[in-house]
Amino acid sequence: MDADGNNPMKSAIDRRLSALCVPDDMAQRIQAAAQKKRPRVIRFRRPLAVAAVFCLVLACSMGVLATTVPSAQNLFAIVGTQISSMLQPIERSCTDNGIETTVVAAMNDNDMVDIYVAVKDLEGSRINERTNLADVQLSGIAMTPMVQMVQFDEKTATATFRIEGVCGEDLNGKKITLSIGAVLLGRTEWSDQNTGISVSDIETVFPSPAFQPITGNATRTTVGFSDSGAPFNGDQALVPAESDGSLDSMFPWGGLTSGGVADNALHLQLKYSAVGKYAQFTQVFLMTGKPEKDEKLPIHSIDFGKCETRGGSQYYEYTEYILPLPQGADPEKLTVAYSGISYEDAVLGKWETTFRLESVSRQRVAHVELNIGGWHVTQVELSPMGVSVTVDDNGSSDPLPEILAYDKSGAPIPVNGSSSSWNGTERICKNQFTSPLPLEQISRVTIGRRRNRFQKLKQNISGQPL
Repeated sequence: MDADGNNPMKSAIDRRLSALCVPDDMAQRIQAAAQKKRPRVIRFRRPLAVAAVFCLVLACSMGVLATTVPSAQNLFAIVGTQISSMLQPIERSCTDNGIETTVVAAMNDNDMVDIYVAVKDLEGSRINERTNLADVQLSGIAMTPMVQMVQFDEKTATATFRIEGVCGEDLNGKKITLSIGAVLLGRTEWSDQNTGISVSDIETVFPSPAFQPITGNATRTTVGFSDSGAPFNGDQALVPAESDGSLDSMFPWGGLTSGGVADNALHLQLKYSAVGKYAQFTQVFLMTGKPEKDEKLPIHSIDFGKCETRGGSQYYEYTEYILPLPQGADPEKLTVAYSGISYEDAVLGKWETTFRLESVSRQRVAHVELNIGGWHVTQVELSPMGVSVTVDDNGSSDPLPEILAYDKSGAPIPVNGSSSSWNGTERICKNQFTSPLPLEQISRVTIGRRRNRFQKLKQNISGQPL
């Protein structure tokens, strides 16, 4: 407050809110018309692939939604005042097992929803920069939400997370429930960690591997490609075997239950530990005996034994890694290595918060007619959370167009993933920004690109509502 007792932040907010020509009971709501449901969603880790160019140039102003409670101020210090002005304040807390979670704020643009959650240990110092959240569920979204820590404040020992979900339905003005089933402690990242255990060592411990058929649904992964939920069809897995215990702790996320060499491939069967089931991005591979020329060899794995965590999320109890042996390789010089993220402990509980999602981030939309490869682009939508493109789903086998957005300096805006949804006639392809960005900081959007051949369309957009 200033010398006259005025609150400059409150005054600034009041001035900007007064410019919004809406009824008093709508002053905290910026809503958009409902779009079609998008029931089928596929998420990718990389931006979508390539075709011709569409350029979207825009000019806009942002609405204001702000709050001055302490946890919100801490969040706004993290994301900046421009982003914080786009957020809907929530401020609802839940406590279990001595850990408090507070839903601080939220944002949605029909395609995506971002929820910011502050986590604090009320009974000790369990929360730190190596903490994560698991068994996270969000009603109304099409798939498991992503979780990202955006800051750990050492002074308050508070970790702030961004929970991002792909909307399976329009959530504007609806009540949604965020549920967290586990707080993970002691995160460790492993990159090309060599166990020092050779193929020959494994053959010594498991000299005669035996196999048995497996049934039910599975996840098969081959060199980064996953086939999830398909039924087993003649698949076999190792029969659990007794050992001398020397290999039980080969991996930090579980114990080895069987192993051995068969059909010129190394088989390693792992049962996840109570905390290991929360491990992420795990890979197991072979390394050659020459450190200066380490070589990752092909990976194949089968997950089986479907289970559920306390929070209701599904996981597989067992993973069997199948690592083809290179022709003529010396089994004494081939060692097992791994990469991934694991945790030392987990605090289980039920942190559940229900609130009405009202804030809709400002958007710009362009209706276009572009033929890019075998795709017909009809609409481009841009929000602070990402850019999406609507195409007629005509069964084209061409790669989906690459979507790129650029900031004012001309640099590509970082993307943390892509999604593709389908409503029966149209496919909506979206790139999600790594963090929200005010529209006035986005200079253009390109869709697809071919060397030495460009099809361009520039269009100023007045900002008509969706």
